[in-house]
Amino acid sequence: MNRSLLMCLTLPIAVALTACPSDDGSGSGADENDSDTGIGSLGTESSSGDTTAGDTTADDTTTLDEDTTADGTAEEESSTTSDPNCGEVSIVPTYVPPQVMLVVDASGSMVNNSWDHDLDPNTPQVTRWNTLHGVVSTVMDNFGPAMYAGIQRFPSEEACPDATPMSSNCYNSGSCIVGTQPEVGVSLDNGASVIAAIPGPTAGNTEIVGGTPATKGMNSAVSHLEQQPEAFPRYVLLITDGAANCDQALSFPDYIEQYDETLPTTVQAAFDGGITTFVVGIDIEDMLQGVGTDGSPEANPFERLNDVAIAGGAPKNEGMDLEKFYNTTNQQELLDAIQAILGEVTDCTIDLTMTDEGPPDESQIPYVTFTANEELVPFLEDPADCDTMDGWTWIEEGLIMTFCGQYCEDFKNGMVSFDGEYGCPPAG
Repeated sequence: MNRSLLMCLTLPIAVALTACPSDDGSGSGADENDSDTGIGSLGTESSSGDTTAGDTTADDTTTLDEDTTADGTAEEESSTTSDPNCGEVSIVPTYVPPQVMLVVDASGSMVNNSWDHDLDPNTPQVTRWNTLHGVVSTVMDNFGPAMYAGIQRFPSEEACPDATPMSSNCYNSGSCIVGTQPEVGVSLDNGASVIAAIPGPTAGNTEIVGGTPATKGMNSAVSHLEQQPEAFPRYVLLITDGAANCDQALSFPDYIEQYDETLPTTVQAAFDGGITTFVVGIDIEDMLQGVGTDGSPEANPFERLNDVAIAGGAPKNEGMDLEKFYNTTNQQELLDAIQAILGEVTDCTIDLTMTDEGPPDESQIPYVTFTANEELVPFLEDPADCDTMDGWTWIEEGLIMTFCGQYCEDFKNGMVSFDGEYGCPPAG
């Protein structure tokens, strides 16, 4: 499980985001110290039930009483007006939305190739771009409020300026043009801006044209994310329908006809710098393609994207399958793959071991509670119930918890104040 959430533990306050990444690439944001985890211990409980924040008052101090014994001597006895509690603490779980750059393939093959998107032979096929546009619209509606999202296309709108429907391959360096800044920088609830920045679903081969300069797209997206606060987890979602070309360190026409070997190393460098890349393929075949002078790199795209997925640090099924990236052959598979990825990076899991004070003591585990707007959140004993019920449950008892159902949605959108408590066993 990818743990993208941090936890802010302090005395109860309303849940609030600690910082907002810049949407203009400037990197401005709140000081990262605001996101440090910590924990506030409740103060001692007085005999009247009042709780302090750890300050000692006259009522809490030890007093000396003199009692006279049978032989007339005085004996000092120590007593207190309140006994220390068992270490009960209050916690405030805070959702930290991830930063996600969508790096999408806008090469000519995305409109020159159509597919059976709905697996219905009675409906017309549509372009890969048509499907991708619809899927991106859906996932931005579903996940936009829970993440800082932006988009980078490759190549850019400026690619192949002289292209016409009859010469859309653009067999020159113009096919490799990519902007040095994303079309849209990361920002919270940014779906409308993301969709507005890319061609519509019916775009043709004058709007979607050129090669597959995926490395240039990655470089621009990663550079933008590197300027954002590290306190917010950073991800790239690379979506493509083929192997990359456009390594312009090569001579012409090699940079068009050969695979760009720098893509995996670029993705690996981003991962080493704290930016994870997920790879989604559109109708990728496990076979050698692009042989000859055709404007496509000579490569097996399946093998090449496997390499990129491993380099990105987030291969499918932890790299246990032959298919390391998320390959898709129709619209539903593409939607499911992207939603699974975004569901992972915007989950409601909280790792209590990441706090300064650590997880609850073993004796406190049965008495851990969470509230939403001061109402008790139901505890789900069976973690499997988290898929269908509202509440919270342990992912790893006493160490990692998660909110479920509507509570998870409320947690992510920040509209509900969540609090928690490490309780204590009954006295005696």
